[in-house]
Amino acid sequence: MIMTRHCNKEETHAGTEKHTIKTYLRRDCILNELMESEAFSVGVATGISLYQNKVVTAHEHKLPIIIGDNVYYVQSGRERLQEAIDKICR
Repeated sequence: MIMTRHCNKEETHAGTEKHTIKTYLRRDCILNELMESEAFSVGVATGISLYQNKVVTAHEHKLPIIIGDNVYYVQSGRERLQEAIDKICR
């Protein structure tokens, strides 16, 4: 009997192919970690994309973004420049 550790899970194997089993389990563990990492990255990217779309949509419709008790408006560079020019020319 060979006792190996497989991604935080104990598994018991019978036989003489100790090196082959450990190599397989190591590759399997690495693959599982990469898939979990990729799933996390895709989830973060999707969440960022959703909120980015929410901010752009709010800006296009001239709606505020409410975070907690604060209200925020997003301005484009042209809008900000026009506001600065208007303040100077008053």
